[in-house]
Amino acid sequence: MKTKYIVFLLGVLLLGAVAKGQTQENRLKKHVYYLAADSLQGRKAGSDDARKALQYIENEYNNIGLQPFWGGDMRQHFLIVRYSVAVAKGAEVKVIDADSVEYWSQKLGNVYCNLVAVIPGSDPVLRNEFVVVGAHYDHLGVRDGQVYNGADDNASGSAAVIELARRLMQRRDELDRSVLICAFDAEEIGLLGSSALANELDRLGMLSRVKMMMSVDMVGWLKGGSLSFSGTGTLKDCDEMIHAAAESSGIKVSTRRFEQSPFGATDTEPFAKRRVPTLAVTTGLGSPYHKPEDDAELIDYKGLSKVTDCLVQLTCAMAQVEQPMNATGRFSPKHTDDLPFFQGGVLLGVGPNHLDFTNSAFRTKPLPAYQLGLTGQLNFTNHFGLQVDALMDGGSTWFPSGEDLLEGRCEYSQLQLLVPAQLKLILGPPDANVQLGLGGFYGYTFRAELVGGKGKNTVVQDVDLRQPHQYGLTYSLSFHLARFLSIGFSRLRAFNGVNSPLPAEARRCATMYQVSYIF
Repeated sequence: MKTKYIVFLLGVLLLGAVAKGQTQENRLKKHVYYLAADSLQGRKAGSDDARKALQYIENEYNNIGLQPFWGGDMRQHFLIVRYSVAVAKGAEVKVIDADSVEYWSQKLGNVYCNLVAVIPGSDPVLRNEFVVVGAHYDHLGVRDGQVYNGADDNASGSAAVIELARRLMQRRDELDRSVLICAFDAEEIGLLGSSALANELDRLGMLSRVKMMMSVDMVGWLKGGSLSFSGTGTLKDCDEMIHAAAESSGIKVSTRRFEQSPFGATDTEPFAKRRVPTLAVTTGLGSPYHKPEDDAELIDYKGLSKVTDCLVQLTCAMAQVEQPMNATGRFSPKHTDDLPFFQGGVLLGVGPNHLDFTNSAFRTKPLPAYQLGLTGQLNFTNHFGLQVDALMDGGSTWFPSGEDLLEGRCEYSQLQLLVPAQLKLILGPPDANVQLGLGGFYGYTFRAELVGGKGKNTVVQDVDLRQPHQYGLTYSLSFHLARFLSIGFSRLRAFNGVNSPLPAEARRCATMYQVSYIF
C-alpha cells in the first residue's frame, strides 16, 4: 500500500514538473537558450548555423499547427542579386523556388531563407487582409574568434513570435483577418529577408492587403522598463489599441509616432517604404548590443513573457472586424523617398571670427566665435529649398592698440541675434546629400565691448549701440546624413561696420563649422 502511495506521489510530482516546464516563460527560455547557444556560432546569415536556427523555428511552427503561406512549405528562399546601401527598395533580392536552391548554392554559395506561415482569418472578406508579425533570426556569427550569440538580438524576438503564434492558434476563432507569422533571414546584412517578402507580396499584388507589419526586434531586456512601439502615427487609433493591450497585460509601454533613429533600422523598413503601416517593437538597447556578451542568461524572461502577452492582445485586436485598420498616409521621413516639406532642428557652430578694415588692408587676429539656436528648412523639391536659422551668435577678435586707454592688445567682442536665410541647392538622394547654400543674414547686436590693457590696468569699454543692426552675405556647404544629421561650414561677411568706436569702419567676417540635428 505504501509503495502504491509513493508511486502515486512521484507521478503527481512528475506531472507537476512537466506542467511547470510547459509555461510560456519556460518555453521562451528554451527557445532563447537554443537559438543563442555557442553551438550555433552566432547564426550568421546564410550559414549552416543559421539553417539550424531556421530548422528549430520551423519545427516549432509545425508543432503549433501553422499553415505555409505559399502553399508548398513555409520556406521562402532568396538570393542577393545586387547589394547597395538602398537595401529596402526592392532591387537587391530575388526569390527562388525550392527546386533551384541546390543549383544556386553551388553557384553563389549563400542562399538565404525566410519562414512565412499563416493563421487564416475566419471572416469571408477580411481573411484576405493581413497583419504581419515578424522577427529576424540571424545574427553576426563569429568575429575575431568570439561568438556573437545574439540572445536579445534577436533570439528574444524570434522566441516571442513563436509563442505569439501558439497563443493566436488557440484564439484563431477570434481572428477575422489573417495573420502572417514570419522568421526573417539576413536582417543584419541589410534587411534582406523582409525585403524579399515585401517584394514578393508586391509582385503578387498582395501588399495593399497588408494592414499592419510589426517587427519584433530585441525584446528581452524589459527589466522593469517599458516596451517601445515606434510608428503609431502610420495607423489610425494605433495608440489606443497599444495602451489597451498593455493594460490587459500588465506592462508599461511607450509610443512614438514614427521611427526616428538615423542610424538604426529594423524589418519594418521595406514595408514602410512601400506605404504599409508599421510598428517597430523593442525593449531598447540596454542589452550588450552587437557584443559577445549578449548571452541567454542575461535575458529577462518574466519581462519577455509579458511582452508576448501584450503582442498577443494587440495582434488579436488588429485582426478583428471591429478594428477598421485605416492607414493615416503619414510615415517617418527616413521611410520616404522625398524630403519632407519642412525640416526643423537645432544647430551648433564654432569657428574663427575677425574684422576687416575697409579703408586699409589690415585685418584683426581671429578668435573663436560660437552659434547656438534653431534651424529650419522648406524643401520645395528634392533639389531646391530655403533654410532660415535663428541663432544666438557670439564672437570676438583682437588687434594691437596704440591708444593709452587700451594699451597693448585690444579685444573686441559682441553678442547678437543672427538670422541667416539661404537658398539651398540639394545634390543627391534624400537619405544622403550635399547642399550648397547662398543668401544673406541679418544680425541684431545686444552687447559689444572692447577690452584692453593687462593685469590691473585692464580696461573694459562698452561700445555705443546706436547702430545695432548688421547685414551681409552668407554661403555654405553641408553634408546631410540619414536625414537627421548635417555637418558643414557656413561663411558670412558683413556689408556694414560693427559697433566700434574706432575711426575706420570694420566689417565682421566669420567661418563657422556647424553641426545640425534635424528632428
